[in-house]
Amino acid sequence: MTHEEPDPMPEDLLDWLEDEDSLTDVVDEEQIEDAVANAYLDAEDEYVPIDDGIGYLAVSGAEAGSIVSALPSGSTVTEATAAPAIVSRDKSLTGDRPVYLVHRGGRQADFLPWVMGELHHKKGRSITIGAVANLPSARGEKLGSFFRQASVAALRIADPQCYRLDEKVLRLPPSPIGKRAWGYAPYLSTTEDADWVLQVLEAQRGVGANLLLTPGRALDPDTPQKSLDAAFQEADEALALAERGERLALNLTLPSRWLSSEALRNRLLDQVLDQDQFDVLYIRVQWAQAKAFAPTEDADLLMGIKRLSNLCADEGRSLLLPQTGITGWFALAHGATGYGLGVSGSEQSFAEYAFRRGRKGQQQAQRYFEKQMLHTVDSSAHDVVRSSRGYIDCSCAYCPQLFENQTWSHALAALHHLYCMGELTAKVHEDSTRGGRHGAVRRIVATARRWSSELPLGTSEVPRHLAAWDQAL
Repeated sequence: MTHEEPDPMPEDLLDWLEDEDSLTDVVDEEQIEDAVANAYLDAEDEYVPIDDGIGYLAVSGAEAGSIVSALPSGSTVTEATAAPAIVSRDKSLTGDRPVYLVHRGGRQADFLPWVMGELHHKKGRSITIGAVANLPSARGEKLGSFFRQASVAALRIADPQCYRLDEKVLRLPPSPIGKRAWGYAPYLSTTEDADWVLQVLEAQRGVGANLLLTPGRALDPDTPQKSLDAAFQEADEALALAERGERLALNLTLPSRWLSSEALRNRLLDQVLDQDQFDVLYIRVQWAQAKAFAPTEDADLLMGIKRLSNLCADEGRSLLLPQTGITGWFALAHGATGYGLGVSGSEQSFAEYAFRRGRKGQQQAQRYFEKQMLHTVDSSAHDVVRSSRGYIDCSCAYCPQLFENQTWSHALAALHHLYCMGELTAKVHEDSTRGGRHGAVRRIVATARRWSSELPLGTSEVPRHLAAWDQAL
């Protein structure tokens, strides 16, 4: 978040665009909370063998999430079940396992490879892990290091976030490109250069991405055909610049009107259908959001996501929905290949920016993801939910430490959230023998709705989206 506004403070201290020079308000708090979470990084390095017999996965310690060909000196091999082999990039996009993208934001980035490695070890036969890093958010060396440690990720995506240039189309905060972002992503200032598209591709190559993206400028719903033509012209140029062995995804950024309006949606889907040179789509959608971490319950938007997912499934296209959180998980029912989320509220949905004034020093809300509810609640509401009949305690590695300490750890709560969403994604695959992914999601949503309806929760904690989802399924 930029500092041009008076006392800017979204309701949960969202680092909206994950710009590193926007995090100064919360650094001290995170240094305190990480004292609890850092115990995971300080643990002894332990490894498990990989099924293919040619490597080991680090499951604890500072290198957790990384794969090595030989055991480091002094390390130990656990007796745990072996980890599955990493699938190739191309197989991950065409296989039957859903793709689970973990976004690297400005917070708790060091812990993400740990949870990604744990998910791969325990659920890697039911999901494919991917990693997304935003090019304008950090130095290239740091992003490259993240990709190298998160080597369980079959997909490595360096998002150029060129939509930051489109303030007149999207609802972005004032000055959406911070001073550091200009340095981290110099292509944002050279859009008039003849080789601009090449610059965008080279920036992704430079940090080790294995799935390249077209620039992904925002499509203007007020000039639909002109905007579509411009986006596909840039995409075709990028495709012509792709080198042998590279894979390119069509990257689009959409205000929600493109999916909620039938006329715009049909125009978009017709254009996508005609452009069969792109078999992988990476589509980010911006929608209005009243409360952080709350998924959309907009029936028209859900219908648009459904139609887009249906089209891609019918045409054999791989659809990735970055930055969609549990709404993206819902789209698995309709044909989406995968979806993405991260630690902060801004990585759970690409929400329209809305300025909220708050008190300086206001503490970050203590949120906990309830897997049985498919919903995030305040930590005080968790006590009510946990005492309800039929509640199943979370078995992730992070919850014991989270609830044993008097100081709430936002890092551990975030890792719990990421891990639980990975479990839910795996469950969609594991329960797909009856009715495919659609049947699996429908059953999970119906069960969550029935159980949640009996909980004594306040209005702000009720998972209202479940009714809209149930209807859409």
